[in-house]
Amino acid sequence: MDKRAVMPSFFAVAFVWFTTHFGGGFASGQQVVQYYVSYGWYAAIMPILSQALEGLIFYYAWKFALDKRKWDYRSWSLEFYKPVQVVMAPVFEFMFQLILVTATAVAFATGGATLTTVFGTGYMMNTIIIAASMLLLTIFGAEFVRKAASVIAIAIIVGVLIVYVPNVIAGWGKITSNLSGLKSGAIPNSGTFGQALWKMFVYAGFQACCLGAYLAHSDALKDVRDAKKAAFWGFVINAVILMISTLGIMAFYQDGILTQSVPALFVVMNGVGAAWITPIVSILIILGAVSTGVNLIYGTTNRILNYISRNEPEEVAKEKETKRSIVISAVYVLATWAIAQFGLIPLIAKGYGTLGWVSVFVIIIPLLLRGFIGWQPADE
Repeated sequence: MDKRAVMPSFFAVAFVWFTTHFGGGFASGQQVVQYYVSYGWYAAIMPILSQALEGLIFYYAWKFALDKRKWDYRSWSLEFYKPVQVVMAPVFEFMFQLILVTATAVAFATGGATLTTVFGTGYMMNTIIIAASMLLLTIFGAEFVRKAASVIAIAIIVGVLIVYVPNVIAGWGKITSNLSGLKSGAIPNSGTFGQALWKMFVYAGFQACCLGAYLAHSDALKDVRDAKKAAFWGFVINAVILMISTLGIMAFYQDGILTQSVPALFVVMNGVGAAWITPIVSILIILGAVSTGVNLIYGTTNRILNYISRNEPEEVAKEKETKRSIVISAVYVLATWAIAQFGLIPLIAKGYGTLGWVSVFVIIIPLLLRGFIGWQPADE
């Protein structure tokens, strides 16, 4: 790592995890309601458990990448899934590509609609601006992506704190009352512990599908200690922000928030500082949409770059990297932009909802088992 760097590489990698996690669904509060708040008082613990689980599996994934010197998700999966890599590596890639295409297309749709609401500009022009932003942020290599993710992450964290912390403080009595009522049964909720636990696993699995985006930055980690630090700080950042969001929404549990399409907006409209906090929610949705798309697209750009340059001298590959990145990223940006424009999201998303539970068996359980059992590092 460059000693002159302002931020250690493990923090930058942790921020890539956070900015990928914090997409439009998280920013709007919809995922928080769907996976946690809907299941009652278990929302007080499940967000933390899900991020602890993700931190553990991402640590094992980064450790495997470092030990085996596999820096993109394709070469990583071919090595990780031995001796069944012929079957499992394509499954892993298909899952990543599906979440990339769908999440990025949704990012265009969500970000475009949000910009129209905030500024009154045309939807088509908005999505073109978002496309240009994504392309610009993905073509200058991994280090640039990490720097962009770090800046965006800090902006998102500040925004989330501004939106939710005043409402958590002001609504603390309601939050504790709602949690107590849900636990005692005084407030009706049909969610069981088993259902809440499974939803927690599905959420972790859903986010684990983005692993390809994180593996693209594994070579920035100096060693296994760096991987451990990235996993730890990633857990802290993601768990704290997810928990604050959950508590902020829980304050309005009995006020109809479960049926809102944008629960975060409902919080600020009915909570503290509605007039000046409301625009921040829109900004968070836009930042979340763009950052998720950038990180996912770069994960595939990195994979294709490594494949194309696999037989080239390092200096030749480095010389051609930017031009190749522009072409590869442009193809993905244009493809996902077209999906958003032509109403293909529902078609693509048909298999999207199953990714979470499939990932439990394809990514989470294999990583936990191999992590506990261990593996031999690659020969020097």
